[in-house]
Amino acid sequence: MAAATNSICQKLDENFMIYRRFGYLQSRVLLDKQNELQDLEVMLDAMDKDDNEEDPGCLNIADLNHENPSPRKSLLGNIERKFNEYGESGAA
Repeated sequence: MAAATNSICQKLDENFMIYRRFGYLQSRVLLDKQNELQDLEVMLDAMDKDDNEEDPGCLNIADLNHENPSPRKSLLGNIERKFNEYGESGAA
């Protein structure tokens, strides 16, 4: 059906195309990426709680040692990558 409709439309105007949005699949991909981000958020929260137990009131948000990144810095890099993937998936 879609192929026939597309063929008819192309005959009318070669610049006019019909594409499926795959809304259901897009939603599933976004939900999967949300779950991944939520897992990473839980890991970061656990790190924050551990650090707060060692040094109350201290929230480690940066790591000055760029040669040997801390687990937190690595986790934040992973969160950033996943967050960017999530944003790109939602823009499709």
